[in-house]
Amino acid sequence: MVADSKTHIYPIGVVAKILNISVPTIRLYEKEGVILIRKTESGRRVFSEPDIERLKCLRRMITEEGVNIQGIKKLLAMLPCWKLNPHCSADDYKQCPAYTEISGPCWSLPEKPDIYNNADCYTCPVYNAPVDCGKIKNFLHPEE
Repeated sequence: MVADSKTHIYPIGVVAKILNISVPTIRLYEKEGVILIRKTESGRRVFSEPDIERLKCLRRMITEEGVNIQGIKKLLAMLPCWKLNPHCSADDYKQCPAYTEISGPCWSLPEKPDIYNNADCYTCPVYNAPVDCGKIKNFLHPEE
């Protein structure tokens, strides 16, 4: 994923300082699949404002709500991606490991279903849905 130089303007060190966390912590979130990272052509990690908001949300879930990374992965796995992504049919999601196993969000799957193999998960409505922590509950329980 090559970064858009107009929106991805913050290097990882600056983001770490903004959030008062370490660079290895941000890399851990990337490794665990709870965030996607854009990189420059030279391989430097860069972040946009929405990326920083997503990281703030993760930090609040961890520090204020007491949810660990595995819990966050399970919550993100429960996002109803089939409702958010118009390209996903009932047959698609019923066979998708993100739906059947609930081990992590769809963008972190090692093997993506055929309909998503060429998709850019960073721009997917499923990945972008929970940027605001308060909206996650709305996706999991829309009737409330």
